[in-house]
Amino acid sequence: MSNTPLSPRSMLALVAVLAAIGAAAIGATGGSAQTTPKSLHLVAHTLKKVGFFPKSKPRQGDRFGFGDSLSGDDTGFDRGVCTIIGRKSLCEVQAQLSKGTLSLQGFVAEKAQNTPIAVLGGTGDYDGATGTAFVTDVNKSTTNVDITFK
Repeated sequence: MSNTPLSPRSMLALVAVLAAIGAAAIGATGGSAQTTPKSLHLVAHTLKKVGFFPKSKPRQGDRFGFGDSLSGDDTGFDRGVCTIIGRKSLCEVQAQLSKGTLSLQGFVAEKAQNTPIAVLGGTGDYDGATGTAFVTDVNKSTTNVDITFK
C-alpha cells in the first residue's frame, strides 16, 4: 500500500464511483413500493378508564369516546369519538397499529352485527388505504373488525 496521496482527479473519480454504488444500493432496497394488504382481521378489547360517556341517559347529539387494544393480523390501539344520531352513532375511529395507522368512519348500532363502516385512509403499510370494515360485537368488551381493502 502506497502513502502517495490521490490526485484531485483520482479523488473525484473515487467519489463518483462511491456515489454510484450508493445510489444503486438505495435503488435496490428503498425503491420497491409496498402494497396495502387485501384484508385485515382485528380484535378490539375495550380499555377500562379510557373514554368518556354522558352523565345521564344518552340523548340525541350526545357524544361519547372509547379506546381499545387491538390484536389479530396487526397490533396496537384505537381511539374513537361517536355522536348519537337516532338509534345509531356516527363514529370516527383512529387506529394506531404496528405497521401504520388507519382512519375509519361510519354509523354503528349499539349492538353491531357485520356493520359496514368506511376506511378513509392510512399511513405506513396502509398508506392511502380505502375499503370497508365490518364490525361485529362479540360481547360487551370484545369486537371483531374485518377489513377488506380496495
